Amino acid sequence: MQGQAWAALLETVMSKSIAIEVVAPAGRTRDFYADIGPFFMDGAVRRELPYLKDLPSKVWLLARDEAGRVVGFAGIIPHRNGVSELCSLFVIPEFRSRGIAEALVEKRLDMVSLARVIRVVCAPASAGLYADKGLKQVAKRGSYVVLERKLPKVA
Repeated sequence: MQGQAWAALLETVMSKSIAIEVVAPAGRTRDFYADIGPFFMDGAVRRELPYLKDLPSKVWLLARDEAGRVVGFAGIIPHRNGVSELCSLFVIPEFRSRGIAEALVEKRLDMVSLARVIRVVCAPASAGLYADKGLKQVAKRGSYVVLERKLPKVA
């Protein structure tokens, strides 16, 4: 999503007093871990995201409410082979159905738009967020689906 469309989506999310912060590996501070750490320990979050983990190369996107509280997050894992993996999408239940997950998906897709392959492993219920953006299901892993979008080969 580019230009005006992204601005309109951001305006919609911002009108709900939600801001999206990008945290690169070098930007992880004690405050970052204090904000996101409790999610790693929460049983309900772990049931939704059993493979939730932090990696040295992972880029985090944090959705914060007007008080600065993290109400959602998502991750990007860049791989050396030109694959960008979108992972760890979560919004706390009381903030769902407000466009936050959609905004996190859009922002991540915008950030990795030039990746050779964009890959997502997600629950089938979340697949629609990505299928609408041109990602196609290519496999199934247990109870999860794998979606991908590849850049066309340049002749």
